[in-house]
Amino acid sequence: MKQIFLLLLFSCFLIGCDSHKETFDAAGTGELTIKFNLIHDDSSLTYNKEYINALSQSYTISDFRFYLSNVVLRDTSATNYYKIPESYHLIEMIDQADTSIVLTGLPNRAFSELEFSVGVDNSANYNTDQIGDLDPANGMAWNWDTGYKFMLVEGLRLIDDTNSKGLVYHIGGDANYRTVKFSGKEIFLNQNSKQEIVLDVHVDFIFGDKKEALVPEDQRKTNFIDFNNDTDQDTMFGPNTQLIADNYAQMFEWKDIFSK
Repeated sequence: MKQIFLLLLFSCFLIGCDSHKETFDAAGTGELTIKFNLIHDDSSLTYNKEYINALSQSYTISDFRFYLSNVVLRDTSATNYYKIPESYHLIEMIDQADTSIVLTGLPNRAFSELEFSVGVDNSANYNTDQIGDLDPANGMAWNWDTGYKFMLVEGLRLIDDTNSKGLVYHIGGDANYRTVKFSGKEIFLNQNSKQEIVLDVHVDFIFGDKKEALVPEDQRKTNFIDFNNDTDQDTMFGPNTQLIADNYAQMFEWKDIFSK
């Protein structure tokens, strides 16, 4: 028996006997609020206000929505993680340019990484017989095909003083599902069971970050979207949509975290 114990002890020394190989699957009493500030040009997003994109094209926005899903927290080793079950959230501007989601029942641990995705994953995307934020009555399901719009932007393209045309981007499809990750953060649900994270959502980045105007195209983090190249196919599933999907993966900025 002593030899067996020593053998097990030696094995643990070689491979490392710790808890960092396991996934957190036990809920706790932790609560995390994520507040999204919807901004454009570093100010609160304002519907029907004239804006200018990175290519000096004028437009307005009258509706903006996106799905945030599959929220994951990882611990300070970045190996243990907790995936919040059924985390599908419709983020939209209703009365003001900020909105929040509240995640409850989280493990009481210290985390250093927040991950989420923009869109609806494959397992839920092709079943529109759902309730809550995934209810098709929310206007984010295709009415001609099975699946969800991951992001919706509607408004007007202002061509000149008297002419305009519809600005409509309904982005969906598995190819446009994007994951966002914030690492090296301090989320202490073991010490403060209720915390709030504040994220800025740079809505203007959807069409390209104007601050990158002097950056060579191959070194930009965002793609400049030319409204003149838009077609109905681009609006739905075409090549411009994947460029926009790459852009909305860049539109989130971590601003703050504090205890409630």
